[in-house]
Amino acid sequence: MGAMRNAIALLTLTFAAAACSGGDTPADPTTSVVPTSTTAPATVASTTTVPVTTEAEVDAVTEALAAFDLWVTALHEGEYQLAWDLMAPSSQAALGGFELFDSWGSEMTEGWGSWAEATDVAATTETDAAGRSLLVVSGVVSKEGMPEQDTTNVFFTIADGVVWISPFEEFGNVAAGLAEPDDTVPVPADSGSGRRIVYSNRAQRVWIIEGDETVFDTYLISGREDVPDRGVYEVFSKSEIAYAGHDGITMRYMVRFTYAESGLAIGFHSIPNTAGGEPLQTEEQLGEFHSAGCVRQSLGHAAALYEWADEGTIVHVVE
Repeated sequence: MGAMRNAIALLTLTFAAAACSGGDTPADPTTSVVPTSTTAPATVASTTTVPVTTEAEVDAVTEALAAFDLWVTALHEGEYQLAWDLMAPSSQAALGGFELFDSWGSEMTEGWGSWAEATDVAATTETDAAGRSLLVVSGVVSKEGMPEQDTTNVFFTIADGVVWISPFEEFGNVAAGLAEPDDTVPVPADSGSGRRIVYSNRAQRVWIIEGDETVFDTYLISGREDVPDRGVYEVFSKSEIAYAGHDGITMRYMVRFTYAESGLAIGFHSIPNTAGGEPLQTEEQLGEFHSAGCVRQSLGHAAALYEWADEGTIVHVVE
C-alpha cells in the first residue's frame, strides 16, 4: 500500500522536475497517451530516472495507478462496499449488483487485495484492439506469505476527468449467466463431495459446487475428448492472461489443475484469441470438442470460475 503510493508520488515529482527545467514542449491534448511505460521503485531515490515524456503520459499512468491502489487497498482491508463504489459503472453492470461482488470478497482479498502491499511497482498503460484503456501493473506481491514477481492487468475508464477502475469490463453480463444455474442437469454420480469443480468430458459440461452441495453454476464448455484422464486433481496455479506459446494465441483467466503428456499445463480458461484478437471458436460451439486439451469457457464463466476457485480447489474429471 505505502510502496505503491511512493511509486505514484515519485512519478508525479519526476514529471514536475522535468517540466520546471524547460524541457519538452507540452503535448497536444488530443494526442493519444498510450502506450507508455513508467517504472518506479518502492524506495524513492534522487538518482532514479523515470522514462516519461509528457504530462498526458504521466497522468495516464499515475492516475490509473492511484485508482488501482485505492481499489486494491479497499479489498485488502475487507471494505467491499467501498471497493464496489470505486469501480466503473460498466463493471458494476456486468455483475448485476453488489451481492455477487460481495460473495467473491475473500477470494478478491487474497488475489487483487495482495497488490495493496506490492513492492518494486511498475506500471504501463496500453490500448486494446477495441480501443479500451488497460493498466498493466507489475511488482513483487506476497500471496500466502511468499513474495514473488507478478503482473496483473485491469481496464480503466475516464469519465468527467475521474479515472475509474473497471476490472469486470469484459465480462459481459455475468449476473445473467450465473443467476439461475440449470438445475435440470444433475451433478454426475460418483463425482466427490464438498466444495469442488466437476468436469464431465462426455457431456462437455462443468459444475461448480459449494461445500453444502449447492450448485453455484453449471454450463457447457469445449475440451478434448478423453483428455485429461478421469480422476481427482486440484488447482495449482492461476493466471489472468496465459499464452499458448505459438501464433500469438492468448487466453484469459487460466485455472490450471493438471498436465498433459507433453508437459504443458491443462486448465480452465476463456475461449482463446488469435494474435489479431479473433476467437478460435464461438460461444455457440461450446458443448463440442474443440480444444487441444484445456477446458474452454465463455469469458464471463471463465472470469467467474477464476474468482471462485482458489489454489487447492478439488477438480473431479468424470465420464
